[in-house]
Amino acid sequence: MKKIIEISNLTKRIRKLVIINNINLDIFRGERIAILGANGSGKTTLIELISNITILSTGTIKIFSDQEKLKRIGLQFQEGYWPKGVTPKSIIKYYVGRKVWKTQPITDLINIFDIASIINKDLNNLSGGEKQRFNAMLSIINAPEILILDELITGLDLKMQVKLINFFKTYLQDNNKTLLMISHIPEEVEALCQRVILLEKGNIIHDKSLIEIRKEFGTVRKFMRTYYEMQEVDNENTQ
Repeated sequence: MKKIIEISNLTKRIRKLVIINNINLDIFRGERIAILGANGSGKTTLIELISNITILSTGTIKIFSDQEKLKRIGLQFQEGYWPKGVTPKSIIKYYVGRKVWKTQPITDLINIFDIASIINKDLNNLSGGEKQRFNAMLSIINAPEILILDELITGLDLKMQVKLINFFKTYLQDNNKTLLMISHIPEEVEALCQRVILLEKGNIIHDKSLIEIRKEFGTVRKFMRTYYEMQEVDNENTQ
């Protein structure tokens, strides 16, 4: 496989607080990777650094892509803040252009993510689940090479969870896209990912394939539970 992201000696500090601590990581084209860890472990900061939303302190991040910058990375975050009165329709037109937004591929995405019923509503008045669906759709609307999903199915009903997991699984495989996904739901990880990176206090604690995890622990949930149970024991022993 060809390398698509190369991270070398990456550190992010805010004053004296180290958020990401000297990380080295290679990501290959078509890989589907889950970034796991407790709150405050550095997951969101890592993907913000990769996306160039946050400026690194030291180290390098190289992205090997022939795509124009607009199509290199597609982001889906849990929250989106929009000016008052902005609608999904206006945002879609902005992303793809007035001539493209009524084409069949865009219509298909609107149907898949169940956006038609909210397309003319003020984005700020949408429910959490509606915003989540819309943000997820925007992440792939320009067919990026690297897709970053942050808690894809959080806040969605079970029917939509199943629908979106099945859609993204097929989409990623059929188009050989690279996935970086933050998740707290082990079953979501098992459905979409091949590789798991566990962060703790800005450090990579584990970097394992899903095959390795299943062989050793059975499930991602048991892998995570075992790690945190051992951590609790270590904390008790040091007190």
